[in-house]
Amino acid sequence: MLYHSTEFEVAALSCACGCGHRVMLLVPDSHQVSSQGGMATVRPSISVCDAPCKSHYIITSGRVEWLPAFSEAMASSVMRKQIARHVVREAKLQTWTSWIRMVIGRAYAKIREKLGL
Repeated sequence: MLYHSTEFEVAALSCACGCGHRVMLLVPDSHQVSSQGGMATVRPSISVCDAPCKSHYIITSGRVEWLPAFSEAMASSVMRKQIARHVVREAKLQTWTSWIRMVIGRAYAKIREKLGL
């Protein structure tokens, strides 16, 4: 089960391995979430670097496809890059025009969601 909020640009799910770890995804900053027929697709892959399971997988139309776990170095690099992207994105939102574009983008996403596009 994947929960996705277009308003708050986040998605959440329990780790697919069943360990119970909660996975939070920043959307669209780090991941893209789409749905067809009620079945979620998430891209790019989900790497659960902060849990003992170290799971790594993609979700396509509700099906989990397992991938090799990230090494510690790769996991650290991915996390640093995600944080850097988030910081840059937040800095851009500080400008008024970026804020307006963000509001319009969210409204467009909501319209597409309601129309099933």
